[in-house]
Amino acid sequence: MDAVGKREGHAPLLSTRGSVERPSALDDVEAQPLHEGHRPGNGLSRGSLHPSAADLHDYESAYTNHRFSAAEKRKLKQFESLDYLPPNSSVYRTWLKSQPHGLQWDRFFMMASIGATVGIIGYFEFMLIGVLSSAKFHSVAWLIDHAGLFVAWLFNVALTLALVFLATWTVVHIAPAAAGAGVAEVMAYLNGVHMPKIFNLKTLVVKFVSCAAAVGVGLPVGPEGPMIHMGALIGSGLSQGTSMTLGFSTGLFERFRNPRDQRDFVTAGAAIGVAVAFNAPIGGLLFAFEEVASFFSTSLGWQTFVGCMLGVFMLNLCRSLQTTLSGGTFGLFDGDASTVFYEVRQVVSNHVAAVAPAAVIGAACGLAAVVFTIANLKCSRLRSRIIGSDPRRRMAEPLIIALIFVTASMLLPQFAPCIQPSCVNQQNSKDPICEAGATATSGVTAEAGLLGEHYTCRPLYNPSGGPKLIQPYNPLAILLDVPGDDAIRHLLTRGTHLQFRFAPLAAMLAVYFTAAAVIAGSAISTGLFVPMLLIGCLIGRMVGLATVHLAARWAGEGSTGIFLSPSPWAWIDPGVFALFGAAAFMGGTTRLTMSLAVIMLEMSNDVRMLLPVLVAIGTAKCVADAVTPALYHGQLALKAVPYLNEAPAAAVSLDLLPVSRLMASPVVTFRERMAVSHLRRVLRDTTHNGFPVVRTTQQGQVVVGLITRPVVMALLRHDLQVEAAGRRSRSAAPPAPTYGDLSRVHVSPAQQRAISEQQLAVLQAAAGDEAAEALGNGSGSAAADTGQTEGGREIDLQPYVNTSALTVDEGFSAERTYILLRTLGLRHITIVDRGNHPKGMITRKDLLGYRLDEAVQQFQMT
Repeated sequence: MDAVGKREGHAPLLSTRGSVERPSALDDVEAQPLHEGHRPGNGLSRGSLHPSAADLHDYESAYTNHRFSAAEKRKLKQFESLDYLPPNSSVYRTWLKSQPHGLQWDRFFMMASIGATVGIIGYFEFMLIGVLSSAKFHSVAWLIDHAGLFVAWLFNVALTLALVFLATWTVVHIAPAAAGAGVAEVMAYLNGVHMPKIFNLKTLVVKFVSCAAAVGVGLPVGPEGPMIHMGALIGSGLSQGTSMTLGFSTGLFERFRNPRDQRDFVTAGAAIGVAVAFNAPIGGLLFAFEEVASFFSTSLGWQTFVGCMLGVFMLNLCRSLQTTLSGGTFGLFDGDASTVFYEVRQVVSNHVAAVAPAAVIGAACGLAAVVFTIANLKCSRLRSRIIGSDPRRRMAEPLIIALIFVTASMLLPQFAPCIQPSCVNQQNSKDPICEAGATATSGVTAEAGLLGEHYTCRPLYNPSGGPKLIQPYNPLAILLDVPGDDAIRHLLTRGTHLQFRFAPLAAMLAVYFTAAAVIAGSAISTGLFVPMLLIGCLIGRMVGLATVHLAARWAGEGSTGIFLSPSPWAWIDPGVFALFGAAAFMGGTTRLTMSLAVIMLEMSNDVRMLLPVLVAIGTAKCVADAVTPALYHGQLALKAVPYLNEAPAAAVSLDLLPVSRLMASPVVTFRERMAVSHLRRVLRDTTHNGFPVVRTTQQGQVVVGLITRPVVMALLRHDLQVEAAGRRSRSAAPPAPTYGDLSRVHVSPAQQRAISEQQLAVLQAAAGDEAAEALGNGSGSAAADTGQTEGGREIDLQPYVNTSALTVDEGFSAERTYILLRTLGLRHITIVDRGNHPKGMITRKDLLGYRLDEAVQQFQMT
């Protein structure tokens, strides 16, 4: 072993940079945190911040770097990076020659399989949610009418707590990685960070069950985030064809078992999850491109589009089959099998003046998104300090939140007055139906079909005994005591200008906003997209109601401010403004733009309002960016995940900063042939994961490639097997490991135990080697420093060296180094001088924002 710089024995280093065996398909392996690179001796200041300084990140602009606290810097050590491309070694090239080249049918087949599977799983998820929510809300409504509020409350609480207990117990005790939406974790993985257990088969099952229970019971959560995670999980599982949970390997499509293909299929799976969740195939594709994918190509986009199309097709085909069983027409995508989730059937014309209120809604939703993001991050930090990892407290939290939310949702409507509309608006009809002497512009027009959602209001009947078409309703009950999807549909209805007044909208906003901000991040599998849409609809509806009142004043005495088609002012409709608000609040929270605009259009089927929707989204994003990071990026920073943004943020151009200001040095190197005892000692005494391989020339030691810790460990395990075979004279020595051996996922528990025992034997043998050398020459460190074999066995590393590992000159631009590492999905970059001599190493943790700020500050001082 050789070292650049100090040639002394290397003690265990300070920074945890890790690498484990490539994460498997439906499973992950927990690994000991390992050092990814070589921790600095480069003189950079690493002063720690007070732990409370982490809270300041909640108020940081999206254009500034996160200032990690001392505690968060310790958390950084738990995360490892992943290479996007497989190592281009001699054994890899030999394996590659045996693989078919240029095939496309198998990729499209895999994409179609992932799409169909996600679509079917999405159908059963939504069906289960529908069954649970329908059973609960209809039972509660019946009990209110026949047994009274208290009995209905007891039933509601008992059923809610039972399902929430199921949702949280499965997460806490079976698959903790299934908690939350999972979107941030998928983003981190696709960015090149290893996230343990997120692609485990148990995680998929628990995600499905926990999400269905929590959403079906009516909590302020949604299934869209978990669908994205489940789509990514299925993309990983089907493409890799292995499961350590079940202990099997299909043996199919083995050429996809490499880091690049696995990550591409995960990207496609996440896109398909969005497409199925929103019934928006184009929006799903754009979501993957804009938000989750760090690597995206035209060919991958085309393949992903096929998967999104198949996913949405299978979802709607299953829904159509379900309607056929109840008397519908198979293949007809309408009604319950509609391909549009929040379809707006009453279309109004757009107007250039709609841009102004859209901008107002965007600003209001941007500010609300800032408050929501800060509140959620504050709750998450508080949860971490008070609850921690205590399983009983983690389970108690969602139960307490559910109890409070259910109680509030049943008590608050008691204080809301019943409203008797004068007209009802059927969304399939242009003209409302009014009572005698009433007009749609002179009174309250409500939706038709609110029978059964009166809550505190007595239904009215005709003399013949049937219910009247125009019924009184409780405006707060039809928002709080229905599933979130139904509440969004109520808010998006057109021609119902005064159906909701300010008081019920404000009360609903306060309850739902608070509950959604608090429950997100607790130990249940839930998403936030439905709460985002609902909160945005409430804000937009309130602005729309205010605009109606302003229009009434502008129009003069006697006007109610209600304009209907064909009036050019028919766009002044709170239902139209609710669409603007839904897009704006979601954009302000997630910072999505083009994908969100397309998703909103695909969900609502209202392309006429594209321009105001774009204005609302853009305004909300600008307002929110100035104050806080995006919600998912904030969650990643909260967990101290080393996520690299698309472009670095710094006070000055990083082209002015040489990469030598960021590199870690000295660097531990290997020669092409190394003594077994020295390799063992390096793995025992250091936790590095990447080792530049050097060749001795007349100009000194020059870099010829890089080898990773898992490969070295595999070679040492093979050496133990060879040594054991040598002691058994009749046993043939095992062949040298191939690339297939190095990338193979060991699925059986026996194989996993054997691997662990061999790795332990390797590290224990290092101690024996050192003791033997100490007895022989008085010290074991000199041989380790010089790389002398002392007559011991050697291993030829050359066939396993990644000869395409990137190196850059120590004077290379820091900004271009950042772009190279992130764009190519690299784990290590070796820094060399003009003579190609190794000088240092760069990994993603050396390029995090706070490191850039420290380096820039020090550079400006010199």
